[in-house]
Amino acid sequence: MKRDLDPKFAKQVADDFLSKTKDLYKRSAIAGSLRRKAPIVHDIDFAVLPKGKDFPGWKRTVEERVRKIGGEVISFGEVISNFSYRGVQVNLFLCRHERAWGVTLMWATGPKGHTIGMTIKARNKGLLINSTGIWTRDEPPRLVGARTEEEVGRLLGWKFKPPEERGLGAKKKETTFY
Repeated sequence: MKRDLDPKFAKQVADDFLSKTKDLYKRSAIAGSLRRKAPIVHDIDFAVLPKGKDFPGWKRTVEERVRKIGGEVISFGEVISNFSYRGVQVNLFLCRHERAWGVTLMWATGPKGHTIGMTIKARNKGLLINSTGIWTRDEPPRLVGARTEEEVGRLLGWKFKPPEERGLGAKKKETTFY
């Protein structure tokens, strides 16, 4: 269902979806390529902190709302959920702990190469990172708080880059022919 979208159109769809669902989240933010200000958008990503502690009930409420506003539920997991809304794929990256907001927002914003780099940095520090947070490798794992992307940076030794600069740091190598 992913397709090339004009960023202005994608932003309109994102704002519309969020205006009709924002009461279901404690916190929400546009993420992904829209947040990175990419010239072409393929889908719409949000980082969201569900409202309430009853996840199964919250999930049912979200599914009902998406259908009520004319959307379709594609999949609904505990980490990411996918919908079709106005012909566009909409993805919710679910933040299950307020203390992990910075990680979920960073993960949902991407790009993929950036999240891979963060995974390597975490591993080198004896930690594990995924869209749900930064975790110790203890048994059981413990969540390491990172409420902002800047906190993620401090924990992992990453020089914070604004979303629109992420994924642009790799310079093309010049090929010299002799």
